[in-house]
Amino acid sequence: MTLSDKQITGIVSKNSIAYVKAIFECYSSSETVVLLRDEDDSRIDLTGVTKVINPPLKTGWFNERIQFRNDDVLAQIAFTSGTEGEPKGVLLTHQALDDVTTRLNSIMEVDPSIKEYVGIPANFSFGLGRFRAVAAIGGMAYLPEHGFDPIEIRDMLAADQINAVSAVPSLWRVLLKNKQIFGDERYQLKWIEIGSQYMSRAEKEELVELFPQAKIAQHYGLTEASRSSFLRLDQTTGETLESVGRAYGKTEFKISEAGRICIRGPHVAKTLLKSGQYISNVDDDGWFETSDLGVLEDGFLYYKGRADDLINCGGVKLSPDALEREVREITKLKEGIAICAVPDELTGHAVLVAYRDDLVISPNDLRDSLSSVLKGLGINNKNVIKLLELNEFPVTSTNKVQRKELAKLYESLSVKTKNTNDSTTSHHEMSAEEVEIAQVWAEVLKLEHVDPERNFYDLGGDSLSAIGALVAMESKGVPKDISKGMLQGLTVREIARKMSKADGVSLESKHRIRSLSIKNTMTISIVRGWMVLLVIFAHWHQGLMERIPAIDVELFTSYAGPLLSFGTPGFAIIYGVGAGYSLFPLFYKDPQRLKSILRKTATFLFIGILLLAVVRITEMLLTKQTVSVTDYTNSFFSVLSYYLFISCTLYFWFKLIDRSSYPMFFTLLLAVMAYCLHVFVIQEFAVLNTQGIFELIKLIFTAKYAYFLMLSGTLLGVAIGVMLKQLSEDKKSLTPFYLLGATILITGMIVWMYVNNIDPWNHWPIKTVYIWRWLTYAGVIMIFLAFTVNILDSYDRGSKTKQYILQAFSIIGMLAFPLFVFHEMVMPAKAILMVFGVSSLVALIVPMILFFIGSYAMFKKLHGVSYQ
Repeated sequence: MTLSDKQITGIVSKNSIAYVKAIFECYSSSETVVLLRDEDDSRIDLTGVTKVINPPLKTGWFNERIQFRNDDVLAQIAFTSGTEGEPKGVLLTHQALDDVTTRLNSIMEVDPSIKEYVGIPANFSFGLGRFRAVAAIGGMAYLPEHGFDPIEIRDMLAADQINAVSAVPSLWRVLLKNKQIFGDERYQLKWIEIGSQYMSRAEKEELVELFPQAKIAQHYGLTEASRSSFLRLDQTTGETLESVGRAYGKTEFKISEAGRICIRGPHVAKTLLKSGQYISNVDDDGWFETSDLGVLEDGFLYYKGRADDLINCGGVKLSPDALEREVREITKLKEGIAICAVPDELTGHAVLVAYRDDLVISPNDLRDSLSSVLKGLGINNKNVIKLLELNEFPVTSTNKVQRKELAKLYESLSVKTKNTNDSTTSHHEMSAEEVEIAQVWAEVLKLEHVDPERNFYDLGGDSLSAIGALVAMESKGVPKDISKGMLQGLTVREIARKMSKADGVSLESKHRIRSLSIKNTMTISIVRGWMVLLVIFAHWHQGLMERIPAIDVELFTSYAGPLLSFGTPGFAIIYGVGAGYSLFPLFYKDPQRLKSILRKTATFLFIGILLLAVVRITEMLLTKQTVSVTDYTNSFFSVLSYYLFISCTLYFWFKLIDRSSYPMFFTLLLAVMAYCLHVFVIQEFAVLNTQGIFELIKLIFTAKYAYFLMLSGTLLGVAIGVMLKQLSEDKKSLTPFYLLGATILITGMIVWMYVNNIDPWNHWPIKTVYIWRWLTYAGVIMIFLAFTVNILDSYDRGSKTKQYILQAFSIIGMLAFPLFVFHEMVMPAKAILMVFGVSSLVALIVPMILFFIGSYAMFKKLHGVSYQ
């Protein structure tokens, strides 16, 4: 093998067709690919990566035909775990990868008409191999958005959208358990590949019977030797179906003296990267000795488990895989048990059998079954059998049981008893829809009773059992769009309520906060709602109060000055908090979605600014004798101009922040720099005498709410949002926000006093937002956020009135920009009406009524979508 002297590119692992495309493009451009866990992966320095690609998340179809190379140049380095979990890099050449693809497509007899549903993630070796095989033949491969879904597979077969499916055995078991959903569309399936986990003869025969027209291949392999053997299920009968197939092409097998499977062939990785050193992965004759135990009979390979999983019980060597197979045969169980070794003082190892708490046989029967198997192997001591009951097993990302984790669980935990909470009945009367859904869940989860106020996962469900529940719910007539609410954490009662709404029946139900993320997002929206109302009140209060004789407007404004001046800068900070909490994580998780959000926001603001300018210009044309070019251009300026520009530039600031290892502190530094830049711009450019478009540009950078000035406040908010996100991920409370907020607030007041009170707090409107105001407002926002979170802690237990009030402020926060645009049109619209002889009072009331009607309509629509 020749190590590539070209660029080494790291690609962050993503279940995305963009990930697949990035790898294939690197192959074509002679770049060696290193598969990374994240952008800060230590493997970058270890392998000499010079460029990192973080592909966006993208699902759907991949339909590019690619002519892959087959030379001896290094194509990629994929990391896997060696013995004792020590990471090792597997160096694979283009020749090794091409040999796998060529044998696979030949054995499966695929042609360019293949349209495959790839049921495993694209960033798994199996999934990536499927995309490569399909691309090499010129077919199409589909990556589902929500993972393997038998209902989706059925529907796509019926619509002739797919004719091939690939998945690991654990997922095929889910499909076989729900095979009754398939009709004649099953004859459309032409190709199937199964991953290299154990699958019994009976299961294989059942799969062949279900899809009789399909060419079905199972493979056995490792990262170091992918797809070494193949078994064509549709061409095999009898006990040979228990094997994992035979070698094809130039691949060879042998069994070592220790009983381990050895593999030789052009697809085997010759070199490993281990502990920073490049070492050989094969012996002098080219054989790779695996850690897997096996037997060769008539050229067929029978997998017997991993050597490092062996149970040494009193000198008798036992294979956990073999024990599991024999126990399953006796008990007729297809799944739900796992066997591993645990330490024992007398025998060295005891035999632990872990079982799921929904098992259909009793623990004693399970113990007796295993005991009978052990007796046949010369072990008569029942005391070597240990039992562990679990809700679910620790599994890898490909759903393989992690036996070492099982052993650790047994050592650290006492044997669990069945969780009686799962049998809790609801004290509320259940509707017919609720009973129907509860019965489905009870059947799937093997529960006697289901509490309608709990969601599927609270009751012990997982992603695999959820698929079965979805199938069963659909068979009961639950619409697919509604039943999928189960995957989003909806309770029985909430799903039933959606069903009733679909049937035109209205049921009373309270909205609930189901996660810390939802609570924090709602908190930010509520605080933003308060800021929106403050801004509108600040703009309108004088005109309204002048009509109330008993009120001294100037005195009120003087006392309310600190509150009135808080609205606009406070909104800039809370806008930043929302951006830091919700949008910044999208920068590295889904940058395309982030760009889309910012693009839509900017488009709306641009249209809003245009509409506002039209109204202002109309007012000027009707009320002024002469209108200059500058009057026209200045009509486009308002605080909304800043939010248009920040929407257009926020991605740039995120990109800058993302370069730092300490994003929160770096964002604070950027906030200070933005404020200093504003001071410099004011000093240098505010005095310039400009006209027209140049006056508009000057306003954007030097007016009261100038870009860099407001940016300093927004970045301050972003830092708070990043901190809030971190606390949320660490599942910590916002109590520190009280202390930190009070400290920042007091610091702002001290700075204000130190500069000789040149900016009175009771003066409104303010000329600019000085640094001490930013500090004070930021402190208040942090306290307000913590206070709101505390209120939401009792949200689920609160009355519908309390909930509605909190929801109302949240919706107002969501409608911030539309409210800003339309409320600013009221006063110009009043002036326009007065030109046509309408009285001052009526001219004010008409646009205000229109504003409130439009606002309520938007409010009602958004409230219905968000909280009903």
